[in-house]
Amino acid sequence: MSDKQADGAVSAPPHEQSFQSRVRPWLVACFTEDFDSEEHAREARFIEEAIELFQARGRSFEELISVARYVYSRPLGEVRQEVGGVMTTLAALCIVSKLDMHEAGEAELARIWTKVDAIRAKQASKPRHSPLPGVAPGEVVYENNWEPTDAQLNSACLSFRHDFGLLGEEERARVRFQAREWLRAWMRELPKVPALRTIKAPVPQG
Repeated sequence: MSDKQADGAVSAPPHEQSFQSRVRPWLVACFTEDFDSEEHAREARFIEEAIELFQARGRSFEELISVARYVYSRPLGEVRQEVGGVMTTLAALCIVSKLDMHEAGEAELARIWTKVDAIRAKQASKPRHSPLPGVAPGEVVYENNWEPTDAQLNSACLSFRHDFGLLGEEERARVRFQAREWLRAWMRELPKVPALRTIKAPVPQG
């Protein structure tokens, strides 16, 4: 069976091929042959799914940050060996979870073949080669690259949590990280509201 049906609809290739080789036609259907130039997007999507699995198993954001901090404290790995590690540890996790990793992969590949048109539309709304979700078609995004100083960030965290200065360094780092991410999210959202295009700091009461 071809990956193109008689009516022009895209379909999955036959199962005689390896799983990896059968993912490629799906990538081409969604992202064209240019997907080869989007390594950053593929890396981001991989880590997004890995984090979602971690979250789905009940693990917390704090645990995720601890693991990430540990990984980045160690020497750089070799890509091929790390891919092997991903495969091996995923198999081990599936064993303790009583899941068949191959069945789960086949089910997901079949599911995403039904989402090709939606993925193409979403991809068209994203900045070129960006791994992050795009905006709705026709939506205007007002860029705002303002970044707070460390002093401003600490002051904001202290306003939010009066015990901020008493926290341990790891907890303060976590609060600062969350504060910066929330700020970036709001700086992206607020300019979409006409009445808030000019954002002013609140006037202290008193």
